[in-house]
Amino acid sequence: MSARLSASHAAFLGIVLAITGFILWSALSASTSLNNLIVVAPAALLLGVLALCIVVAALRSPDADPAPAGALGDLLLLAGFGIFCYALTHVGFDVATFVFVWAGIVMSGGRSLWVPPLYAAIFSLALVKGFGSLFSYPMLTLVL
Repeated sequence: MSARLSASHAAFLGIVLAITGFILWSALSASTSLNNLIVVAPAALLLGVLALCIVVAALRSPDADPAPAGALGDLLLLAGFGIFCYALTHVGFDVATFVFVWAGIVMSGGRSLWVPPLYAAIFSLALVKGFGSLFSYPMLTLVL
């Protein structure tokens, strides 16, 4: 691999793709109906395309500096995602998404006072309303 894609990032990308592949395989094994695959198939495709873009970008610019956070940043993001998953059923999809996106922006270097929470709020609103229109059952939300 190039210097831009560290071993920890490559391992994390591999784990994400393996889990995505397993979930897609499991959904396809259960049923190939549109209702069963309406979220899983597009999400798996999107993750595959994004992973390919990351690898291609890393191979095209081998002289770039590696990401400063390294393995610690990956572990913090993974822990944050675990907290996000736990918070979905305790504080609601809207608040959990807002906090996770805001924290992710700050971890990625966003230092503005108003841009991270504004982006997190817009993203959370779009996600809650979008998923709310896709699913036939109500999602736990606190604000929206």
